[in-house]
Amino acid sequence: MKIRVLILALLFTLILSSCAAGGGDENPENTASGLTPTAEAEAAPAETEFDWYASLDEGTDFGGYTFTVIRYLDSTWNIYIAPEEMTGEVLNDAAYKRNLEVEDLVNIRVEELCENSYESDFKNVVKAGESETYDLICFWCPGERASYITGNLVYDWQALEGIDLGARWYNQSANKSYHLGSKQYFAVSDLTFPVQQHFRLLFNKELMTQMGMSYPYEAVYNGEWTYDRLLSYSKDAYADLNGNGQADKDDRYGMAMNAAYIAGFGFNFGELPMTWDEEGYHFNLVSDRIVRIVELMQALRSDPDVFFATSGNDQYKVFEAGNALFEGYGSDPVLLRDLEFDFGYLPYPKLDETDDYTIWTVGGMMAAPITLNDPRRTGTIVEVLSAGSNKYVVDAFIEQYVEGKILRDEDSKNIYRMMREKAICDLSYNVDPSGSLGEYKYFAKFVNDPSANPASYSASIMKVLNKTYQKMLDQMNDGE
Repeated sequence: MKIRVLILALLFTLILSSCAAGGGDENPENTASGLTPTAEAEAAPAETEFDWYASLDEGTDFGGYTFTVIRYLDSTWNIYIAPEEMTGEVLNDAAYKRNLEVEDLVNIRVEELCENSYESDFKNVVKAGESETYDLICFWCPGERASYITGNLVYDWQALEGIDLGARWYNQSANKSYHLGSKQYFAVSDLTFPVQQHFRLLFNKELMTQMGMSYPYEAVYNGEWTYDRLLSYSKDAYADLNGNGQADKDDRYGMAMNAAYIAGFGFNFGELPMTWDEEGYHFNLVSDRIVRIVELMQALRSDPDVFFATSGNDQYKVFEAGNALFEGYGSDPVLLRDLEFDFGYLPYPKLDETDDYTIWTVGGMMAAPITLNDPRRTGTIVEVLSAGSNKYVVDAFIEQYVEGKILRDEDSKNIYRMMREKAICDLSYNVDPSGSLGEYKYFAKFVNDPSANPASYSASIMKVLNKTYQKMLDQMNDGE
């Protein structure tokens, strides 16, 4: 134990010096009515004054318990639950230091199991009544998660002892979105969501300069970054680079998109297909505004200045080749490290200047099995791991991983931080018993079927929507 304490002290000294060296100016000169820094981004308190483990009862000792987390198997979306050693990679090493501290603090060992069949494995174990096989499941996004509620498979976060969902290491938008009736079946914290994802636009700075355009940063800061402004940049950008007389992926475009990223406009214009409050579920499928949005998305697919990928991720290939001004992006930031040209980072635009920016995000969901035999232990361990992630991993991700290795100018860094603080979680993306709204399905329907319209399509699915959501509500109420 003394050796671990000495190692921990040394690592703590190293990470403090690393964070101190990684700072910089976080605020744009033109902050704005549009997308402004939060108070935390403007003046972050000195972290040495904050006690991340203040709520932990003195003398908490779990006797060497192995806390087992099961998660998806995907090397490009590592959430760094249990790194085995220091590797020199920023997020890996920050998570390793977190675990070293937390394991010593409450006398546990953190173990992760990464399986392609992680969801079925988890469900089978819980249905069998096993209580200590898994302590936590971390979900890949997207996915169908309503069955965890209707199958009575996951624990209510409101009932977990040792948890303070109001703490800064929990995503408050997720708490609100995933609070169904009197219970909350899923949560998001800095433990499960270090790679904070939101839909965004990237732009090719070099191509924009070649075409005599100014960067859109000022429009973002001033609240003037609208859909029409985006279209004005893309207009007449198409060029037949390979001279074959056909529009293909070797040509130049204003935007490179697929159905998901075009559907992303609907969400980022603030129109979430389904929400839940104390009165129950509410559908938001048709309105004059949604009809307008659908028409814009359908027009975008057929716009000659837009490359529309019908399979795979060809839209990424077009942008990576330097042949598009803009692309929609929602993948792991690490994939951007190898871009050979300079790029900038933007939110999806507003529909109108009078709107607020909506930063739509998904991912980071975690749940605990209903079969827990020691909820206080589980809650306490999740709490300290999440707090430790806030202490070590968040700054490592922002200051060194994203800002240090991926984002390439101060405006992009400022906008990234602002978007991260304003991001909102969407319930319908992952919790959809109907199978009609989850992921991008509702808005993507209109992108993939130009003849579809919100009034007729929503009417065609409303019966199954009401039936399945009411059944889920009834099952939730029966379980109380």
